[in-house]
Amino acid sequence: MKLFFDLFKEFVPAYIEIRGRETVLLEGFSRIENYSETEIILCSETDKISIKGESLCLCHLSSERISVKGRINGIEFI
Repeated sequence: MKLFFDLFKEFVPAYIEIRGRETVLLEGFSRIENYSETEIILCSETDKISIKGESLCLCHLSSERISVKGRINGIEFI
């Protein structure tokens, strides 16, 4: 039998931190749908996000956190 708090361990809400126009830190995104120098599309359990810019790169990629660096021109939930 699952405890009440065990139900929340399965769902991790997305967390997005924007540091100026050069860095975006993301947590809770589990799939990369598109990756290019001008657009990165990431998916979570409930959301899909598009990061548009120039010279974009995934500088850190782990099961918990993604770091995108480059010239960030826009972030949009799609």
